[in-house]
Amino acid sequence: MQQNSSVNFPMGFNNEDVSLQHCDNGRAVGTANRCHWTSCGGSSTSAREIRVFYQAEGEHAVEREDQNQNGLPDQVENVLTQTVAAQLLFVEVLGFPDPFQQKRFRTASFLDIHIRHKSRLKSNGLAFDELQRFNKPGDPKGTVSIAFSVASSVKAESNLTPAHEFFHLIQYSTTYFKNNWFAEGTARWSEYGLGVGALGPVQKLVSWPLSEDQSMSLFKMSYASADHFWNPLAAKIDAKGLIPESSGLKRLQSMTYTDGSSVLKDMRFTGWAFIRDVIVELGKIDAVAFRELEYNKWSEENQFSPKNNAYILRVIAGLIAHE
Repeated sequence: MQQNSSVNFPMGFNNEDVSLQHCDNGRAVGTANRCHWTSCGGSSTSAREIRVFYQAEGEHAVEREDQNQNGLPDQVENVLTQTVAAQLLFVEVLGFPDPFQQKRFRTASFLDIHIRHKSRLKSNGLAFDELQRFNKPGDPKGTVSIAFSVASSVKAESNLTPAHEFFHLIQYSTTYFKNNWFAEGTARWSEYGLGVGALGPVQKLVSWPLSEDQSMSLFKMSYASADHFWNPLAAKIDAKGLIPESSGLKRLQSMTYTDGSSVLKDMRFTGWAFIRDVIVELGKIDAVAFRELEYNKWSEENQFSPKNNAYILRVIAGLIAHE
């Protein structure tokens, strides 16, 4: 889910949170107290830390089950593991933009994940489109983070919310366009990168290019645009839908959740190069839109403006024409 307005300190956060970070070849290590470690991983371009903040008691408490008896709640460990896997898959294996390396987020020191009760989030997850200042104990003054929150009801071994929210950070780092049919549609598509199957449900795409009525219908969609637009296009463009072999993929294949199940469910993911190129090209054309639409800043209103739709479609049409 997208954050429609930026905040510097999401409600419900306090200094009783404990943090969990990632290392040791895709597995979480640490203690129930605040700890620090860096996301390890071969040739990954990102050297920033990924931290998970959670509470053991109270409204936002996570479940205490610890199957692997390493002193960390499985629920928290699995959220972290899936996020690291999503970073490895999209950034290193498939070549999507690294949020930490893009101009908008380059000053971030951490990717911070907070686990909060669903009643506070109003959804399973919530990604923030601007850098956040959490003022965590021990962080240097002025530390900023990219961030998302996950509901305490989410069990990552059977729910791909962390990967979905990480994909939003890829979008936000690259383009200012946040029109729901693009942002939520491609984020829903992205869940099948780690999930079972190459692609989500596919509704028949009546025609391409879209008629004016079809475009207007699409622009009103959010998550459903995956089934009705992005998935059909992906299937049309990428019949094989294979994840390419690489050293990063081998590390990804070795990652497991605390119950022993594989994080990467299969080697198929339809349309990844097409969606990657859409996001990269949108990161270029949004500057054209800014100038031609005479925006004075990328306000929330402008990021969601219907005027952006023509530029998004222009990028898609251009990529399809070159297939």
